[in-house]
Amino acid sequence: MNTEIKSCPLCNVDAICKYKNMLGYIENSKFDIYECTNCNASFVNPLSSDESIYNHIYRQVEIIPGYMRYHRFAELVKKVKNPLDILSNLENTYWAVRESLRKSFPNKKDISILEIGSGLGYLTYSLNKAGYKTIGLDLSKEAVEKAKKRYGNFYEAGDLFVVARTKTNLYDCVIMTELIEHVENPKAFIEASLSLLKDGGKLIITTPNKTKSKKGIIWQSDVPPVHLWWFAEESFIKLFESLGKTCEFIDFTPYTTKLFDYGSDSSIEQIQASLPRLLANGDVDPKKAVYSLKSKILGVRLHSLLAYIKLRLGNKNPSARSSSMSLIVTK
Repeated sequence: MNTEIKSCPLCNVDAICKYKNMLGYIENSKFDIYECTNCNASFVNPLSSDESIYNHIYRQVEIIPGYMRYHRFAELVKKVKNPLDILSNLENTYWAVRESLRKSFPNKKDISILEIGSGLGYLTYSLNKAGYKTIGLDLSKEAVEKAKKRYGNFYEAGDLFVVARTKTNLYDCVIMTELIEHVENPKAFIEASLSLLKDGGKLIITTPNKTKSKKGIIWQSDVPPVHLWWFAEESFIKLFESLGKTCEFIDFTPYTTKLFDYGSDSSIEQIQASLPRLLANGDVDPKKAVYSLKSKILGVRLHSLLAYIKLRLGNKNPSARSSSMSLIVTK
């Protein structure tokens, strides 16, 4: 058994190395995986993000497994009347956002929302279509310009830590979906996000849920340097306790009763074998790519059909947990 120990960057308690030399998202890159003995968060070493990887991903988003669905969602929301509802039927993350907003702001849509990490822009657009006044913030100027061109002037380019110095106490709600696992310092990122909120404002976070997986699973998330963390519910409980706050987790039973949740545990060997790795120059490995013809066959209309089938069939084994967790924190 490997006994290499590091201090957990989240809670400063010992973390034990669970796996050495996991292959990364870019060929020839390798990372070690550590698990905290206190907050149960898993993180990688070196704990270092690579912003250039997202330029490579979004440059080829139509053919990268796991990411091409975002491209389809970006097209789909322009074709439907109620895009937030459609997204909510397609993926647990967006269902959780919708339900968190309904829970936090019942019968009230005239609130100001900032979505951090808006990416292709389709969620920000869908929230605006649902009546929520929402601005999307993204570090990538290219992503922001593309989103503006596609959806309208709902987006700003900027670094959260810079924005937080000038826009304190401004928003009723800050949303980050599947983002916190990408950042090097989650605690500092969350503190900056909270500073943007008015008193009583709500921070809504979604991220892959380690608590949903069986004990002993080493890593069940995108590989580094795309994802740097895999959080358990306990991770956030302890993190927010250190900030003098509590977090409330969304119960996914209404979702998992009607819709199937496709998250499943895989061994580290399976993850390594199926990884859609980028070549050293940032191009997609041609053996892993999903090319345009197949992508069109499995296009946006199939997503609508899949949502309808899932709703009709239902799920005979609903669960309060999903492969993603969602939590709400009040400032």
